[in-house]
Amino acid sequence: MNKTYLIALMMLATPLAFSGEIVGKVQSMSSKGKVIQYLNPKTKEVNVLRFTDDTTLESAQSFSDLTVNTKFKATVNDDNIATHIKRILVKLPPEQVIDTDELSDLIDSGESRLFIGDARPVSVYNVGHLPNAQPTPATELAKNLDWLPKDKATMLVFYCGGVTCPLSSKALKIAQDNGYNNVKAYVEGYPAWKAEMYPSYVSPNWLQGNLDIHNVILDVRETAKMGVKGSVHFPTSALFDMHEKWNTEKFPVGKRTIFDVRDKKAPIIIVSTQPDDDEGIEAYEILTAWKYKNVSILEGGLLAWQQQDKPQQDVAPELTYVKKPKAGALYENDFIAAVKSNSATIIDVRDSDEVAQGKLKLSINIPLEDLEQHLDQIPKDGKVILHCAAGARAALAYTTLTKLGYTNVTYLDDNFSAIVKAAGITLI
Repeated sequence: MNKTYLIALMMLATPLAFSGEIVGKVQSMSSKGKVIQYLNPKTKEVNVLRFTDDTTLESAQSFSDLTVNTKFKATVNDDNIATHIKRILVKLPPEQVIDTDELSDLIDSGESRLFIGDARPVSVYNVGHLPNAQPTPATELAKNLDWLPKDKATMLVFYCGGVTCPLSSKALKIAQDNGYNNVKAYVEGYPAWKAEMYPSYVSPNWLQGNLDIHNVILDVRETAKMGVKGSVHFPTSALFDMHEKWNTEKFPVGKRTIFDVRDKKAPIIIVSTQPDDDEGIEAYEILTAWKYKNVSILEGGLLAWQQQDKPQQDVAPELTYVKKPKAGALYENDFIAAVKSNSATIIDVRDSDEVAQGKLKLSINIPLEDLEQHLDQIPKDGKVILHCAAGARAALAYTTLTKLGYTNVTYLDDNFSAIVKAAGITLI
């Protein structure tokens, strides 16, 4: 056999060892650290990849478009640095797509023959959904057509997690295949709805199962005695006054907090008498403007809660909130104890310009994007604590190190400056 022909035949029969391409779903991303943590949809493994200022983007205007759950395809080099990243967008004919403003106007019009289906998993729907939306998870819809209206002329609108989420288009196709002839997909989805500060809702049944210290249940009525069990009172009028005062002082919205809750991902459920009360909507808009990412309004309001005989008690004047534990996360008291006792190697993964404003005396500064080039400074046989400004880059660093075999590493999932200031720790 001809040698050249044999080599060519072998090349056809044997896949390349390294394709240079990955497909993932963004879990978190740091523009400063230039790192993306992603889930491999096939293997379900969590990995990280790096990018640079030279990384080209396709179907995205900036890296800020790579929000949580964004699906992407990337070309990477041998150093696991992405040279090209492309968002995998949902593509539908224009006549099958409805945008945010059109859907909002349709809802406001009170159109009775409108059905809004949330094509995401029910567990995701429960913690925040569009007004009047019904759970219709696309993965189960074909076997549960009774979820849809009997009148097949009803306008159906399906949505999911944004422009790269295929569930809305999948639900649309299922409905069309079963005789519904007025179906659209709200492709921009839940992230765009929230970005426009349109209200999001949670169901009373979900809240009843989550009356715990990991959720902020905020009663915004002007006067409140008896309310949802575990709720805390803070009237919208007081919230508005704070907002106006801070606007006058030009205090950054990202630093504004309620009850000193620094966790901007804290689930905040707003309770007013009825869900469309002005005080509830206004409180929602203010807290969303303050960059709280998971604000919702109790569906049906307190009136529906009481009618359904759900748990009530006296509304508290002070809040008790504790972040829901995450794998590898370290919280305020343990971090302070470790700093004061010098019982761990503390790695500061902030940028050098941030560190110049003040750092812990014994911490080691290794910017996130340089972490893998300085592993010799990070011991494998001792306790390691990672921190950044607010926790996002430290979490990415934690994923990177655990993937590299570090087993005694944790990260501060909190606001570094606020913690050291409250604890009286001097920075250098």
